[in-house]
Amino acid sequence: MIEFDTGKVEAKERLDYWSSDVLRRMSIARMDAGPGFFARLLRTQGRRGEFWDHTSDAIRVERGARRCASDGGDEIYVGLLLDGPSRVSQNGNDHALVAGNLYVVDFARPVRAEWSSHREIAIVIPRERVAALAGRRAMTLGGQRLNRPGLAELLASHLALTARRMRGLSSVGREAAIDAAADLACALLRSVVDEAVDLPSGDILAAARMVIDQRHTDARLSPARVAAAVGCSRSELYRAFAGQAESVAATIWTARLERSRRMLALQPALDLSVAQISTHCGFLDPSSFNRMFRNRYGMTPRDMRELAGSRTTIA
Repeated sequence: MIEFDTGKVEAKERLDYWSSDVLRRMSIARMDAGPGFFARLLRTQGRRGEFWDHTSDAIRVERGARRCASDGGDEIYVGLLLDGPSRVSQNGNDHALVAGNLYVVDFARPVRAEWSSHREIAIVIPRERVAALAGRRAMTLGGQRLNRPGLAELLASHLALTARRMRGLSSVGREAAIDAAADLACALLRSVVDEAVDLPSGDILAAARMVIDQRHTDARLSPARVAAAVGCSRSELYRAFAGQAESVAATIWTARLERSRRMLALQPALDLSVAQISTHCGFLDPSSFNRMFRNRYGMTPRDMRELAGSRTTIA
C-alpha cells in the first residue's frame, strides 16, 4: 500500500509534485484559482490489478497521443466516481459523470478529463488481461460509461466496500479484495464487448457506419469523433466516404432523420412531443430539425406525427 498526499509538500510545489511524481501519465492544470492544492492517492497492488483511491481539488487532465506513444502506458482503468461531477472524453465518447457512475479509460489512447473537487476509486488492470478476453475489440472500451445492471452494480458495490475497509484488512485480505475487483471488472468489460458490434478489420467505411449506427443519437457525434472511435485519421475517414452517395457528416444526419421518422411513426403509442423526439435523435436546434426533416420527407415532423395518428385511428 502506497499513499501520496500533497500535505507532505510545500504549497507552491504541490501541483508540480502531483503532475511529475503521482499522475505522471497526465498533463494537469488547476480548474480554479483557489489557494493551495489538495490531493491524496492510495494505491494498493493485487495479483491481478491495482486499487486506486483518489481525492483531489478540481483539476483538468489530458493524455495526448505523443505521451501515449512514449511512456508505455498500457493499462485499462475502470473508475467509480464517489463524489463530485466530472467529464471524461475518449474514443469519441464524451460523458458527464455523476456520483455512482462507472467508466473506462484506456491509457494507451488519448484522453481528456475535467474533475471537479472529487473522490474516485478504481481498479487498474493490465491490458493483456482485458485483451485476452476482448481481443481486438478492447480498443473500443475507452471512454465508455458502464451503466448496465448486474455486473456493474456488483463491481460498484465491491469497490465502494473495499475502499471503506482497505486500511483495516490484512495484506492477504487486501490482495483478495483487489483480485476480486479485477475479476468482476474483466467480466463486465467482456460483457460490454460481447454486446457490441464487432468492427471489421481494415474496413474503415464499414467500421464507421457501425459507429454511426450505434452513436448517431449523441448530438456531439461528428466526423472527428467517428474517426477517433474507428481508430483512423479524419483524412482517412473522408477518403473512405469519397465514393459514397453521402459524406460522413451527411450519413450521420441521415441516421438521425431516419430514427426521428421511425419514432414519429409510432405515435400516438410513443408519448413524446416533436421537440422531445428531435432531442432524442441528436438534434439540438428544433428549427434545423424541422427544415431538414421537411427537405427529406416532404412534410414537417408534426405532419408526420398527425398522419401516423390518423392511420392508427382508421385501423
